[in-house]
Amino acid sequence: MNKSKRSSLRTFVIMFIFAIIVIPLYFFLRTRTTPLISENATKTEIETLLSKDITGNYPSTPKEVIKLYSRITKNLYNEKHDEETIEGLAKQLRSLFDDELLEKNEYENYLLDLNVEMTDYRNASRTILSYMVEGNSSVVYWESEEKEYASIIASYTLKEDNNFTKIYENFVLRKDTEGNWKILGWGEADKTEINSEN
Repeated sequence: MNKSKRSSLRTFVIMFIFAIIVIPLYFFLRTRTTPLISENATKTEIETLLSKDITGNYPSTPKEVIKLYSRITKNLYNEKHDEETIEGLAKQLRSLFDDELLEKNEYENYLLDLNVEMTDYRNASRTILSYMVEGNSSVVYWESEEKEYASIIASYTLKEDNNFTKIYENFVLRKDTEGNWKILGWGEADKTEINSEN
């Protein structure tokens, strides 16, 4: 066999092996119904929070409402964001608020207060390291004037320079006409322990 025939045969064999590997792989990837990399895996936490459809997929329990509130708050306070991102996250937070709380905190004033508080956090080198919301069994429920209320405590671990502190917040929620638990208000709680249910 001369050199040109051997070269042609070698090229043919290489192309044949290449076709056996590449063509099935191409059809596998082309007909695949789920992507190899999840879209959510490529999103940042902020992008996930901004794109979250809270109204269409509202948290079902007081605990889940406060967990989402705390998650948004932690990311809002711990990172430096542009104005558009702050406004987007503020709107997401406000979607968890009861109508009465929204009326008492008009959007412009709320945004101003939020920016002042975030600036205070940054100036003090303060960050929210973690949060924990009491378990569902610790939620206190009651009714008043034919409306349903709930109270739940969340703890926040803060770091300021090299000091760590834990603060407790008592959240009061009220069920709206659509059956969603909305945040009516919150205040500092005097609590030395928190029961968690993760």
